[in-house]
Amino acid sequence: MVALCVDFQKIEHWVEPVENVEFIDEVAGAHIINLHANYSVPASERNKDFAFPHLLQMQEHAKIAEANGSLIPVSREDLYTQKFMQRPFRRMDFAEEWKLLKTTWSLHRRGRDHLIVQRLKDASDIYYAQDPLSTVQDWLWRFLLFFSQPEFEKPFRDLVDKVQPLIRSPEFKGFRDHYNELAPQRAERYFELMKSYFENFDQFGQVHFRVVRGLEIPDENMASSVDFPAVKMFYGNAFEAFASSIDILAYLGNLIGGRSFDQFERMALREYIRLDKPSRFGALASVPEFDALCVERDNQLRNASHHGGTRFDAQTQKITYQAGKGGQGAAQEIGLARYLARCDRIFLQAMVLFRFEIMLTQIAPGLKRPI
Repeated sequence: MVALCVDFQKIEHWVEPVENVEFIDEVAGAHIINLHANYSVPASERNKDFAFPHLLQMQEHAKIAEANGSLIPVSREDLYTQKFMQRPFRRMDFAEEWKLLKTTWSLHRRGRDHLIVQRLKDASDIYYAQDPLSTVQDWLWRFLLFFSQPEFEKPFRDLVDKVQPLIRSPEFKGFRDHYNELAPQRAERYFELMKSYFENFDQFGQVHFRVVRGLEIPDENMASSVDFPAVKMFYGNAFEAFASSIDILAYLGNLIGGRSFDQFERMALREYIRLDKPSRFGALASVPEFDALCVERDNQLRNASHHGGTRFDAQTQKITYQAGKGGQGAAQEIGLARYLARCDRIFLQAMVLFRFEIMLTQIAPGLKRPI
């Protein structure tokens, strides 16, 4: 293991040997491996000297930022003022922030709010000094907001705009009462999903910053850090969690259709709940804003991931699995980097839904918070 150390104040970096490695003098013709924690590497440049594939990807990121109005010129002198050391300007150290948020959220869920006041203050000093955190919900809201920008902002806003007119309707009360029964288990589901994701952020972080910019991972790109056993079941588990959570969109879709929250076009609530997870998405088809949030939902990949039906070639970084019911169909293949991106995307869809629920509890009186 080799550590790349960075001093963000002095703009300096150095490399340190950590485990099973030692420094030696350069050897002519030695094998070269290009690595990066936040970018995948094209196979054609993985072992090429003087190749810097991340620079081209950074240029793509800059173009997306410019198109979204978030590319801000900053002098070196201003870069490390308090303003630019806070979100959203500071470096993208979300995995470190999550460690603090997870502990604080866990205390809140166990009813130990008297222990979180200082934690909120400490986190504010690091990440939000100019606008201190007030509650765990406030922290979750901001974390999810900054972590999913810019690609996943429009789906979130579309959900809010579509649902907001329903809040004052008489039929919303039935939805509210039902949601309040579900809120504790939804909080548990979101907590466990986020914990699982960030436990393996060394894997997902290699593609995340392209996914949140709406950029695809090229077929030839390879991951630098490879731990497939740690993530092989993530897509299936995230699919299960997401499919279990979109029920509230189906209920809101019933309200949009002029029915009570528990009355579907062709079935009652008890029948909907008995549907298998992939079939539950069908109820969202009549509301484009809801269906658009669920673009990433590959049932074949879910089955292979969830039931251990994948095979991984470490040399080529190719994952193979069988399509079809029971894994009896044609063989499918996907590269590890693209698989990680699809995991990241379905996770972010779930986080948009979580953020929407947090917003809903703010604008709809009487709703319990799903935290």
